[in-house]
Amino acid sequence: NIRLIAAQGKADAGRFISLGASPEQVEVTGSVKFDQQIPSGLVEKAALLRRQLGEERPVWIAASTHQGEDEQILDAFQRLQRGYPDCLLILVPRHPERFDRVAELCRQRGFSVVRRTEGVSCQQDTDIFLGDTLGELLLFYAASDVAFVGGSLVPTGGHNMLEPAALEKPVITGPHLFNFSEIASAMEEAGAAYRVDSAAQLAALLERLLSDPQQRDRMGSKGGQLVERNRGALQNLLVLLKRYLG
Repeated sequence: NIRLIAAQGKADAGRFISLGASPEQVEVTGSVKFDQQIPSGLVEKAALLRRQLGEERPVWIAASTHQGEDEQILDAFQRLQRGYPDCLLILVPRHPERFDRVAELCRQRGFSVVRRTEGVSCQQDTDIFLGDTLGELLLFYAASDVAFVGGSLVPTGGHNMLEPAALEKPVITGPHLFNFSEIASAMEEAGAAYRVDSAAQLAALLERLLSDPQQRDRMGSKGGQLVERNRGALQNLLVLLKRYLG
């Protein structure tokens, strides 16, 4: 006998009701993804990493990428380098078992690659910094100027775009966001994120954002504000549970 259904948003609540749940059973608590906490010392660690990457270089990140997506990211990067030859890409594949294959793919495409696990600083001719570690994605986001969140140029459903938003980074995604549809819509409505459909569109948008620090700051600020406004889902859920279990 189900007494309580906690839904992330109104759309999810409506789906539960359409499946037969009583409206009195369904409560909208919000998404716990908005409760993203920034670890103590992260900003300082990111500043150190940025010095190792190159403080004067434009840096963008393609995070949580999947097979079939890396190729599109590299296509976009090649286009971007025509206008920004000193630009650096932080590339972070979603799955550790793909680290070696993605590193080889980058080299086959003619890019100079430094891997995080090598423990060396990037040189001026380094094109790609491969994030081949676990647990450092927030650090890589914090060291970047613009964030592309993967799993979205291929039909995977997207990944958590609130992580870079919490760090006040402008966010870009592909069109496939069915796992994050409400969050994606909220980000776009707030002016904190853009969607692109192709490598060409990604390159053009990156060029625009890298050339306009004020727009980057505006997008980042709006993303950070959105996260702050929507915090509290975990607390809402605990209050509900206390009411029903107490």
